[in-house]
Amino acid sequence: MKDRKDLLPVLIGGDFAAYSQARTFHEAYGVKSLAVTTAGNILNTRTSILETIVEPELTQTPVFLKKMKEIAENYPQKHKIVLGCRDWQVRIVIENKDELEEMGFIVPYIDRPLLDQLVLKEHFYELCDRYGVAYPKTFVYDFSNPGPVELDFDFPVIAKPSNSAAYYNTYFEGQKKVYKIGTMEELLELLERVGKSDYPDKFLIQEFVPGDDTGMHLLTCYCDRNSKVRLIAAGHTMMEDHEENSIGNPAAILSEVLDTKVTDSAVRLLESVGYIGFANFDIKYDPRDGVYKFFEINTRLGSSSYYVTGAGYNTAEWYVKEWLDGESFDGCITADRPHLYTKIPQSIIHGYVKDRGLREEVAEQYKACRVSNPIDYRSDRNLLHHAYVRYFMHRQKKRFLTYL
Repeated sequence: MKDRKDLLPVLIGGDFAAYSQARTFHEAYGVKSLAVTTAGNILNTRTSILETIVEPELTQTPVFLKKMKEIAENYPQKHKIVLGCRDWQVRIVIENKDELEEMGFIVPYIDRPLLDQLVLKEHFYELCDRYGVAYPKTFVYDFSNPGPVELDFDFPVIAKPSNSAAYYNTYFEGQKKVYKIGTMEELLELLERVGKSDYPDKFLIQEFVPGDDTGMHLLTCYCDRNSKVRLIAAGHTMMEDHEENSIGNPAAILSEVLDTKVTDSAVRLLESVGYIGFANFDIKYDPRDGVYKFFEINTRLGSSSYYVTGAGYNTAEWYVKEWLDGESFDGCITADRPHLYTKIPQSIIHGYVKDRGLREEVAEQYKACRVSNPIDYRSDRNLLHHAYVRYFMHRQKKRFLTYL
């Protein structure tokens, strides 16, 4: 660990992802991060590695900028690197990038035009077409110009918002992060409900790629300021969360090395569009044609990104080395160390995963002590935090037993 008293990570967000990122900075540099969030919780208030500022109106740009100005004035001697933990938090940082840099913050993100190209999913798929990245068949429904729903693929289908950040600020009865729809009648009823809400953007209807959670894969890449990919770290999902508000979030991940045909297509896209910073892709293997299909890109570290750090490739160091210390990188590292990231007990993984080989690989990581839970951090000196970790894992066991 290097002592960096001159460093202040400012994390916009205060949930599981924020704690995970704070842990990476604490592991690498022994520093305490500052979380700016809309609400306090046990993870961000009962911990020794995070200081938390709660601002319920943080989603409002004037309030956000006022709060950030206060932080800049309170820590004038610190190198303040600002990172968003969720889609809307990254967006508000990028939309105010110039103002934040004038205040003295380091903002290791792309600019807004590229953000809109990538995170609005129908535009992301246009880029996939251009750069040879495979993705599921997709129909785009435009609420500003509604028309007939004409699909060239069968039910069941997946329906989801194109604009995740805007969808976050919308509420309607029965709202979910992602929908699995079995009939056209169900689909039309959903579109009618969404159309009556305040959601301002498009909805995607997509072919369902068969397979359970173990068909899912993650790919995390770091691009330097010259838009060259310097780190490739892949993970194989063992089990996802299935609760409505968290559906699709990985709960257990085995580190892996993906086929270069898959990673090369991601690298080609990132370098061609001029990407900088961390990017995270959600991918699913399609057993019908043997092709890995890209679902989306997160223009940030994913909520489960600690799988990269846990395997020995600390994500905080990439930011600090380049953006603070001015180091340059040669070549590209492919993360290849075996490791299991998990926020659920081993028994749940073994009860869900059907593939014997994967179960044995999970067991091998436990046997070799190559396992990490992002919130189970020994160096956190808050006793209430450790009590919460025990409670959390007990509750996880009860939650996930539903899906076995």
